[in-house]
Amino acid sequence: MSNLFFCGGLPKSGTTLLQRILDLHPEVSCNSEDNLELLAQNFQDLHKKYNRSLSLFASRTGAEKHKEVDREVFIKNFYYLIKDIAINRNDKVKLIGISDNNFLLKNLVNLSKIFINSKTIIIFRNPIDIALSAWDHNHRLFEKEKFDEHLNIMKVNGDLNLDKYIIHRSKVWNNQVKNLFLQINNMPEKFLAINYEDLCVKKEEIIKKIFQHIGCSHEEKIITKIVEESSIEKMRKTSSDPDFFKKGRMNFGSKELDISLIKSAIDFSKEGLSLTKIKLPI
Repeated sequence: MSNLFFCGGLPKSGTTLLQRILDLHPEVSCNSEDNLELLAQNFQDLHKKYNRSLSLFASRTGAEKHKEVDREVFIKNFYYLIKDIAINRNDKVKLIGISDNNFLLKNLVNLSKIFINSKTIIIFRNPIDIALSAWDHNHRLFEKEKFDEHLNIMKVNGDLNLDKYIIHRSKVWNNQVKNLFLQINNMPEKFLAINYEDLCVKKEEIIKKIFQHIGCSHEEKIITKIVEESSIEKMRKTSSDPDFFKKGRMNFGSKELDISLIKSAIDFSKEGLSLTKIKLPI
């Protein structure tokens, strides 16, 4: 399927903004986030259950031996399903995008090898603002839904503490970014790495790069309209959940966190910041 592409990033990195920008292009359809991780887990479980059922039926009939279904059969059909989902969820346009985070980042190389002509856009954001955004988001969800898990996922050694969470997320982010770039650098023609900070500051330039990468029109009038339609004010106004679009932070926690905490978090994430070319605050 030559007109398929993927987009995503670590949660709270501006992945929704990226998806909206892509979907605004007249030649592109890129719906809200998919959940391929859920499908993958169910396919794995189904494979195990199916083979267990074969063993059970064989034992009931006294069969001396039986052939189980290879895992690769289920994997192959899982990828066929990804293609069909993309087609089903999107309009008949030149390019169809799958917006995903968890599954995409775990399977960058596999997806690129299976969908040979596909391209991928990955967005990054500095870890301090990611952590602050996640902190706000999960507290808001807890207030709305009353699920303890929204708070539990932010605890560090059982402690719900913002400073500890910032440092923890900075360390984890650094390792995640290094791992992702090991894969990206092996197939540079397939991947475009952008960062949220540049997308906000140099929006027109980065949007043009995005559409050049996936192979669709990037005329000035198209880009200009997309820049206007993808402002945070516009997205908040047209959203069914405007509270989702709270703050477009890109200042490393300046005026929100103690300067010593910011410096420590930057130090723990300096390798990742260098790879993503995210500029440090002055």
